[in-house]
Amino acid sequence: MGEVVVVGDANVDIIVPFPRFIDESRTRTTWEQPQMQGGGTCANTAVALSRLDVPVLFVGTVGDDQYGRYVRRDFSEAGVDPTGLVSDSRWNTVGVFAFVDERGERYLWGWPREKQSFKELDVSMIPMHRIRAASWVHASGMVMAYDTSAREALIHVFEEAHAAGVPTSFDLNLRILDGKLDPAMREALDRLMPNVNYLLGSGPDEFSYMGDHADWEENAADFAVDGRIVIVRDGARGARALQGKQCYKASAFSVEVEDTLGAGDVFNAGFIMAMLHQMTLPEALTISNAVSAYTVERKGSRSSPDKQQLMTFLKAHNASAFIHNQDNIKE
Repeated sequence: MGEVVVVGDANVDIIVPFPRFIDESRTRTTWEQPQMQGGGTCANTAVALSRLDVPVLFVGTVGDDQYGRYVRRDFSEAGVDPTGLVSDSRWNTVGVFAFVDERGERYLWGWPREKQSFKELDVSMIPMHRIRAASWVHASGMVMAYDTSAREALIHVFEEAHAAGVPTSFDLNLRILDGKLDPAMREALDRLMPNVNYLLGSGPDEFSYMGDHADWEENAADFAVDGRIVIVRDGARGARALQGKQCYKASAFSVEVEDTLGAGDVFNAGFIMAMLHQMTLPEALTISNAVSAYTVERKGSRSSPDKQQLMTFLKAHNASAFIHNQDNIKE
């Protein structure tokens, strides 16, 4: 299998669990120790892919600082090739404080707020020869949310990949302010979209802002044209794939949620791995849901499964029979 190139954001997550009440009168609490780990929407996908034995090159920017060095070390330890990661002293690597409530939902705050490294990407520093030779290229809307160099660089990367016949996937990962999508961001997405083979996003949370229809499902369907496949993540309701007029669905797995940090990012990794193994769309959705469910049962976005853990999870949930290419997963 050739390498997947993931282009985008890498940072550090500082996970801070809310205090939990341990008595019915809600007067006594327990505090869990905060933890630090690698983070970033694209970085999470890259690490999850590596755990599934997919060769990964990461392309992005970090600051020449403590967090940036942490990110580079984290990639190396996870088996992700960090040679496309640029350290630049002009920018700051972001630390994201992830406050996790008792239901496992997370509330994110990034610091520092200025000169953030993930917003910058120098085209001249991108190994385009590896983009053109990749077996897949993936990115996230996180690096396109701002009118900075990363936005234009990513559009160029997808043009190069598409021209070379490399499959591309893009996770919307929208940042909505004041209840609407920034027009400049929408214009940038319109420029990117002709070079996107697989568009991923979270149901009503994102596709509601991606069209003029009142129904988010109609908006999502509008993007399933010109051979593009749309993958809709819909939380506890599972996921669906839109291919032309066809719609494939896969139910979510019933698990006890520890926290949802990175759930969509690792879903993307499961989907890419499954498609590289030439699985059908229903099979790929099942794999993606399984990778995500396994992860949310545990703390943090870096708790995604390896291949053996994935197969064990599928068997435990009576889902392995639905995966006809499971022998390929084990290889």
